[in-house]
Amino acid sequence: MGTEWSFEKLFSGLGLVRMGFGIIFGLFLLLFVAVIIEEVFLGGRKRRRVERLARLRQAEAERSEE
Repeated sequence: MGTEWSFEKLFSGLGLVRMGFGIIFGLFLLLFVAVIIEEVFLGGRKRRRVERLARLRQAEAERSEE
C-alpha cells in the first residue's frame, strides 16, 4: 500500500524538503519560546531600561568630572 515507509521515500526530493521545513519550523518555535522566557522570567524590558539609565548616569558623571 501507500503507507509503507522507507529511507528512499524519506530522503527523496519531497521528503527531504518537508524534513527541512520541519527542522526550520522547530528551530523557529525554540527561538520564540526562548524570547518569551527571557522577556517574562529574566526581566527583559525592565532590565534593559535600568541598564540604559545606568549608562546615562555614568556618562553624565564622567562629563561632570571633566
